[in-house]
Amino acid sequence: MKKSILKHIVIIALVGYFNANAQKSDYIVIKANDTIRVDKITLTDKEVKTITNGKKKKYSFEDVVSYYDLKDNKAFERVLNPDKQKIETTKIDRYDYKKLESSHIETYESGITYKFFERLTDGKVKLFVDSTERMTRGSGIPGQSGYTPAAAYDDRIYYLAIYDSKLELVSDSGALKLKKNVYELLKIYLYGNNEIANRLHTLFTSKPIAKEAAIITLINDNNNWVKSNK
Repeated sequence: MKKSILKHIVIIALVGYFNANAQKSDYIVIKANDTIRVDKITLTDKEVKTITNGKKKKYSFEDVVSYYDLKDNKAFERVLNPDKQKIETTKIDRYDYKKLESSHIETYESGITYKFFERLTDGKVKLFVDSTERMTRGSGIPGQSGYTPAAAYDDRIYYLAIYDSKLELVSDSGALKLKKNVYELLKIYLYGNNEIANRLHTLFTSKPIAKEAAIITLINDNNNWVKSNK
């Protein structure tokens, strides 16, 4: 009897151990649709670096389709860099150092083929966000009246796609809100379901203005409808 109880305790402990470790693990999905568990993921501009059981491995962006951060419950998908075809057409004054600096950054960015954006919805209509932490510029002198310290903020750019179609810019003004331009785009992307169309209209005409969470819910409900009607 004691051995049986001890055996059950050991099994429960092991299940708890593996569950706890599984929840702490991230995943990458490679081109062959194989899902690989990893302990840590870091990205450079062209490589996905992983650590698993202390062993390091590198993957090119071409080899990784998506990855999952289970700790923060976020999914990231490889997309064609929206800035890839960006061409600098404005002639720059060589003494305009700020513009020259930003031009070099833009040129470098446009040379990157793929990026990983957070995917906020799953299914036919995909909503992506490219989130970058930036710093505001401080002003004044510390300790004196009018001093404003530098502060971090989350710069968010949103895109829409149908399955694996080319990304379409939705909003580059920070937090996503159901403004007129977003509403008009969603009418096109969510076309075909009268119930969803009515809900979208209600959200658009309601106050306060609908934000990211409500938009994500609506898109996911539409995607679930599409999946159930295949």
